[in-house]
Amino acid sequence: MAISGAHVQCGYVQDIRGAKIFVPMWSETIALGATTTQTAPSDRSSEVAGALVFRVRAPATGEMFAVAGQNPDATQAVGSSQDKARSHFIASDEKDLPAQPGWKCNVASA
Repeated sequence: MAISGAHVQCGYVQDIRGAKIFVPMWSETIALGATTTQTAPSDRSSEVAGALVFRVRAPATGEMFAVAGQNPDATQAVGSSQDKARSHFIASDEKDLPAQPGWKCNVASA
């Protein structure tokens, strides 16, 4: 069954001898036009070191925009702040968006 919304994972990307390894902390599937209910973690485990990211995958059909921040809004055509500077995704595209503790991820139809 195809996912109708966007799938968002939050975790850390570690560089281990040149290989980029993703260590997930949580995941959530959200409808287009929605924001994650979970936030990027503020407590860094001593075992996890790396860049905190939202790993976002677009639905198999259609395009979308995504943005991460304190109050993210992917519907804004002009993004002049971190919360509004959206990334474009084509169908089934997957990208890592930088995250900070307490941030959420928002997605919108293209």
